[in-house]
Amino acid sequence: MSIEFHLRVHPGEDLRRFETTPVFWSDTPPQRPWDAPIKPTDLAFMIRDGAEGLEAVARRWWMVPAFHKGPVLAWKTLCANAGIEALETSPIFREPYAARRALVPMTSFIAYEEPPGWRKGQPKRRWEATWTPTSPTDKVRYFAAIWDRAETADGPLESFAIVTGPPGPDLAGLQDSQPAVLTLAQGLDWLNLDGPGKASLVTQTPSGTYDLTEAPREQVMSRELRRSL
Repeated sequence: MSIEFHLRVHPGEDLRRFETTPVFWSDTPPQRPWDAPIKPTDLAFMIRDGAEGLEAVARRWWMVPAFHKGPVLAWKTLCANAGIEALETSPIFREPYAARRALVPMTSFIAYEEPPGWRKGQPKRRWEATWTPTSPTDKVRYFAAIWDRAETADGPLESFAIVTGPPGPDLAGLQDSQPAVLTLAQGLDWLNLDGPGKASLVTQTPSGTYDLTEAPREQVMSRELRRSL
């Protein structure tokens, strides 16, 4: 399952939510319209442990593992997501899971549904999953993620994958997996390599965790419309 997601806040606003845990930008954030969905192979914000504490970077979503030495585009294996059941066993995921975890901030994510009679090549129904914030800081949540660094033929590349698992009832009728979504406190636990790790992740969330709103592709703002604003 490859998903899209949104981060409809300025990254500076998001980072202020870490309060007593400072986060430092170590590079320039990607320039993108805040309404545009983030898709696999796009640059996205990633928060991880750095030399001076937590650092925020912009990295490729679709992980290329360290052992890949060819061109980036030659890596065809679907690694936008990392199945929770494979984190400790997959040659692609086990080292990043053990040593390189990250948080990916977002304000909603997209799920796709194959309508009755759907055939390959036809559009799917597109749903945006949101939640009711429990506090002012809860409008941003975080995907549990892992990341890796590859010395590719195109140069060094850091990239990440989002952890997914079996879906809860809100999404079970739409797709066969669901991302592990964390609050800030849960996210800081995920970054702790001495913590419970994947044992603390929940993808089969209770019914009513997410509100689903249909958001067809044609409702996404076009490049031409953005330019006119």
